[in-house]
Amino acid sequence: MSVLLPSRRDFLVFSSICSFASICKGGAISDISKAALGGQVTNTDSVFNIVAAPDSVQLGPQGHQPTAMWCFNGSYPGPSLRVRRGDEVQVKFINLLPEPSSIHWHGIRLLNAMDGVPGLTQPPVDPGESFVYKFVCKDAGTFWYHPHLNSSEQLGRGLIGSLIVEDDTETEVDHDLIWLLSDLRLDQKGQIHESFGSIHDQAHAGRLGNVVFINGSLSDSWSVPYGGRIRLRLINGSNARLFRLRLNGPSVNQVAIDGHPVPPRVIREADVLAPGQRIDLIFDLHTAEELEIEDHGNPDRAYFLAKIGIAKPSIGRGQWYGQNLKPLPANDIPQFQITEIPRLREIPLVLSGGAMSRQMSPQSVWQMNGRAPTMGHGPDHFGREPLFSISLNESVVLKLINQSAWFHPMHLHGVVFHELLGSDSLGPARDTLLLAPGQQKRVVLKAEFLGDWMVHCHILEHQHSGLMGYFRVSA
Repeated sequence: MSVLLPSRRDFLVFSSICSFASICKGGAISDISKAALGGQVTNTDSVFNIVAAPDSVQLGPQGHQPTAMWCFNGSYPGPSLRVRRGDEVQVKFINLLPEPSSIHWHGIRLLNAMDGVPGLTQPPVDPGESFVYKFVCKDAGTFWYHPHLNSSEQLGRGLIGSLIVEDDTETEVDHDLIWLLSDLRLDQKGQIHESFGSIHDQAHAGRLGNVVFINGSLSDSWSVPYGGRIRLRLINGSNARLFRLRLNGPSVNQVAIDGHPVPPRVIREADVLAPGQRIDLIFDLHTAEELEIEDHGNPDRAYFLAKIGIAKPSIGRGQWYGQNLKPLPANDIPQFQITEIPRLREIPLVLSGGAMSRQMSPQSVWQMNGRAPTMGHGPDHFGREPLFSISLNESVVLKLINQSAWFHPMHLHGVVFHELLGSDSLGPARDTLLLAPGQQKRVVLKAEFLGDWMVHCHILEHQHSGLMGYFRVSA
């Protein structure tokens, strides 16, 4: 027997939002060919301008007060940039915010100076100033961008966007869609709740919003103009929310994780999608079919996220429709033989602190390898010495140990890595790995680029309050 789940329009963490939620109900259907692409921008020369500035966005229906936010190029989320694998991308970032900022290109393997981490790889971009990022996109896949200064607040006010790197030989689809999932904590009037820096959020599960958005939209019904094969790129751009998506309807294949291809596998429930992580799905929609997606990230508050249908009954019009699905072209990333793993140096990275922990103190909520850095995002917060050091082109095993009572999606800049699933297998290539409370995981990685690289929890309130440091790659 099916269970009727509440819509995400009704998915409210705080009762204070009810007056705003009441204006956000209805049966609106979004044309996925427009809204789901998130203000897509494709430049043949791969040159872009990105401006961060305060703006107002109409989150509720027309006629209600817009929400004051911080936006990239005036939209929430910011423009979706599409480039080709091998392109040299140039982005002029202009900061019109009331505080310094930057842009980090999450998951992109690039030179250290372009990684976008103030205090570690570049100076902050002050208000009224600009910085030009130049990098080559080595890998095809689904990536995204966001600030890396006062990250909890800057993302929590709306500064997120997607970066899609295409390959000339990718599996052809009728519709290539992006869903940048996020949430916002809003007050009764639909404005950003000014509760940034809350010690409760930092010590517990992070800043959870009370309204969930898909590409900045509250619509839960989306349509494509005709049937066919659909690629759905899912990005978790929230501060702290964990999504566990249940898929009802046509057969759905998972084809990529964190931007990197995996063998197509039919799934009914995706792995937990933690902040910073991405998954790519491919499925076929026939005439009367719909794909319904539920979020069971919090089993006690499961809700109906959205459905995708066909605007006009039709069959697919691409010659690939109905054929067997082939794997996406592989990226040229470091490869490992399972037999070499026992000979590699193993480095521990211990996460401790948080609520219900003796390690928590007024000076630092969290620690990494016993260090209690200052809170914030200045040079002292990274620590005066790296958490660990690696030689260029050296392969190592990193042992991640979560001694806390909370989830931590750990993101390593400048590398991709594989989880060690046992003595005889490697997991998919990733840049962000979720650790459950009390869990230990081992990953293998190769240092490809010189420099000091950030490692942190992507629950941004955890990052702000101690779960942030760096590792050094030296010649």
